[in-house]
Parts: sequence; C-alpha cells; structure tokens
Amino acid sequence: MGPFPYESQWGDLSCNEPLIEHGANPARFFDWTSDGYPSEEEYLFWSRHVCGLACLRSVLRAWSPQHGDITMFDLVGRAQRRAALVREGDTVGGLYYRPFVEWIRDDFGIEGAVHPDIEAEELLEHVRGGQVALASVSSEIRYPGRPNVRRGGHLVLVHRVEGDRIVLHNPSGVADTAQDAVLDLDTFRRFFAGRGVTLQKPA
Repeated sequence: MGPFPYESQWGDLSCNEPLIEHGANPARFFDWTSDGYPSEEEYLFWSRHVCGLACLRSVLRAWSPQHGDITMFDLVGRAQRRAALVREGDTVGGLYYRPFVEWIRDDFGIEGAVHPDIEAEELLEHVRGGQVALASVSSEIRYPGRPNVRRGGHLVLVHRVEGDRIVLHNPSGVADTAQDAVLDLDTFRRFFAGRGVTLQKPA
C-alpha cells in the first residue's frame, strides 16, 4: 500500500462486496459506532453518500495525521455545516466542490482547486506533479470490463500516475477495483465526467 491508506465509504473494505454484489447489510461487517454514527440508521443513510469524504480521510491520514482519527460522522457534520454536503430528505446533494475546498482549507490547511470542466489528461498532469485528485466518475468504474451507461456521480481518489497507468482508490470498489485500482487512460476516460478537485500537500 502506498502513502494513502484505503478508505471504504462503509468503513471497511470487507463491507463493499457483500453489499454491492449481494445486497447484504454492511452493519454486519463493520462496527459503525467506531466511526461516530449515533445509530445504524444514520450509518446506513450516510455511508451511501460519503465517497468524497472517504477520499478526504485517505488524504488526511497521509498528509495530516493529527486529523486522521476524525470519525466519518464528524466529517459529515463538518461538511454539512459548511454546505459541502446538503441533506435533502432521503438523499444528499453534493459533494459541492467550492464549499468543500473552502472547508478543508480552513479546517485542515489543505489547499484545493475546483475543476468544473477538465480533460482527463489535464487532471492527471496535476497528479503527476504531486497533487491528488478527487475525480467525478460513474460508480460503474468498479466493473471496468463492462459497458457503462453513466459518467459522474461518484468520487474516487486518483493518487498516482505511472506512465499510462492510473492508480486510484475507489471507496465503493470490489476486489481489485477498490484499493490501488489500476486503469489505463482510455478506460478511465470512459467513466470520467470531466470535473473534480485537486488537492495540494501542505508545505
């Protein structure tokens, strides 16, 4: 594993496959109280919507270890207070990039840039230069061998580019598409929505 620890949006990688492929309750595989959730109901609701915060926590653990133990529910609360996540009845709006970037700068000292319209190659150049990217892709990226019908709606952490190999953490990936998943550019481009956020390591 590289410098960026893998983070599942359900709290543990062991939750991903049973939930995604078999519809199992992830609370059977993870002690949600350890992530600060006040109830199983809150855990089941929010864990569907925290792909971006899972990417953030991976970055915090690598770049800002003093913040690495902040619980997911604490991050959810902070994001809501800054309007980076907005609960709308049974769903969640966001992650809203500009409030997100302002929030993590203020709370964690991590500078970010919003890219509302960017080519995949340009985004990857930022990663080659030492930044990381929260890239908007389709959740279907977990099955790269299958045709996809969407782009965007899900965030992954692109943390390394090796030649034409893109290395990312997918908070809802399965098997070898979760931690340090490797994709070629054409495959990544197929799922990429042309937007995201890049983050710069604090000096």
